[in-house]
Amino acid sequence: MNLFRRVFLRLSDPLLKKCLWQRSYDIDAQKSKSPAWLDKLMYCDCAHAIHHYQSTEPGYRHYLWNHNFLGCIEKRQRQRTVKHWRHKPVVSIQLPVFKVDIGQLQACLDSVARQLYPHWQLCIVEDGCGISTIRETLLAFRDRFPDKVKIALRDDNRGITASSQEAFELTDGDYVAFLDHDDYLAPEALYEVVKLINLHPDTDWIYSDNDKIDSHGLRCCLHAKPAWSPELLMTYNYILHLSVIRRSLIQQAGGFREGFEGSQDHDLYLRISELSDKIRHIPHVLYSWRQSAASVALNPENKRYAYDSALRALNAALQRRGETGYATHPEHSWLGSYQIIRQLEKPDIDVILLGTNCTNTSVLRMLEQQTGVSINKYSWLEPDESAGHSLSTLIENCQAPYLLLLAPSIQFNKPGQLFDMAANLSPAGVAITTAKIVNSAGRVDHCGLAYQHGKLSYPLRGWEKDLDGIGAYGALPRNISITSPLISLCKTKELQNLVARLACYQEIPAWFIGLSLELLAKRLRISVDGGIATLDTATEPYRITLSDHDEYLLQTNYPCYFNSDDPLYHHQMNIC
Repeated sequence: MNLFRRVFLRLSDPLLKKCLWQRSYDIDAQKSKSPAWLDKLMYCDCAHAIHHYQSTEPGYRHYLWNHNFLGCIEKRQRQRTVKHWRHKPVVSIQLPVFKVDIGQLQACLDSVARQLYPHWQLCIVEDGCGISTIRETLLAFRDRFPDKVKIALRDDNRGITASSQEAFELTDGDYVAFLDHDDYLAPEALYEVVKLINLHPDTDWIYSDNDKIDSHGLRCCLHAKPAWSPELLMTYNYILHLSVIRRSLIQQAGGFREGFEGSQDHDLYLRISELSDKIRHIPHVLYSWRQSAASVALNPENKRYAYDSALRALNAALQRRGETGYATHPEHSWLGSYQIIRQLEKPDIDVILLGTNCTNTSVLRMLEQQTGVSINKYSWLEPDESAGHSLSTLIENCQAPYLLLLAPSIQFNKPGQLFDMAANLSPAGVAITTAKIVNSAGRVDHCGLAYQHGKLSYPLRGWEKDLDGIGAYGALPRNISITSPLISLCKTKELQNLVARLACYQEIPAWFIGLSLELLAKRLRISVDGGIATLDTATEPYRITLSDHDEYLLQTNYPCYFNSDDPLYHHQMNIC
């Protein structure tokens, strides 16, 4: 029978692709139209798995079905692919366990057992919970996979940091994945991770998108993340899970440290980011974080001590990096986010006004009212067909360490906003920063720019000006790919090193796009601060239309702009 099944499965795939789960499953009725004997013959577990793709949010349920659900044929195809990979590292999953619902623990363990990638190891530390059924469940799982599971049973409770470190010390794999005792791994989680490692063998750290599981077992709260964003990690632990890190790098960083209870992951992530920038993101939901009555996922107030630990971790990071400032809780965002108050000597700034002249006294008066900064000189640029050359010439003549490029329609709302923008340029590697731009109706016009196969996107457009959003993208600093041509504060020397290559652009927006892509190519960063809201007095939403000449230049110099999507943005980040 087993031989017959194997032959049947191999020969039947092309036919079954067309007629089985993808076409025979009714997502609304949650019933398969295929006969039960066929499911059994195929080892098809879709009926078992389908409840993991249900949501109280109808739009998200269809998103999961279209982007995450794998039929049995697709799973088998992925399993067959693995044997052709050059790199097949063992991925050690570390799992600290304390007091947890048995059903949730069993579901967590089951999600590990159903991984499509076979080369995994599970390292468990039971931290002295004193509940016999938990230990029995863990030991039964070890008996199922005696060669894959290591377990340490403690008599005393030492806390999450100590148990995480002990679980890490049990690991043998090349990479280590973090898993909480009541959470859920998608079946393809480790497969997608190792697939990326085969594409980029130098990768040290991989993370994915995640969502939550509510008290009814339904999926919700998609957290769509950008690619590696150092500025965002300094404002909250946006990476969370799934997070998979090269084991040797964790050792080099010193592992989990006592004194950061509740934010031990955040502290480790900050230290690892100082050792490697070979960090890649999988824009796919591979991990579900369970909400429970005692969890931070449901109520951030449950573990307030974790936020004090995060402040200590952030302040320690600032000290290691030689940056002057301190971390605090912001007034304008949710509990669990943080703000870096940087101590900066009064910065000298040159200003280039884009499309106006120095007789526009209202613009000059607004800039003179900005506190904490010193304006050295003003220049202005009249738009013409050689705007790129003219702007490049003006920049070459600037002498102040900072340069503000400002459209006449933009107004600062508070006297310290320009200083705050200058402070955002303090971290090494940040070359440009911009601000959130709000229209007169109190709605966001854009918060940085993004691209999708040559088309510009305007992130957060239409949001209320004070809205944070799930990822706090409307309230906190984060990295972006394209700065706003309406307001950008720059490190002058970084621009002067590039302007010769940008002089050929005819129009200002194309010049800014070229500048942004040139900086990214040199591994310099651009940030936008959602907490700095400036007003655009223009009556129409800002929109960029490129001339044929400029579009040709961009396509010639930066084909990635036209051939791919922006790694620091995708449309799900616009969900608030």
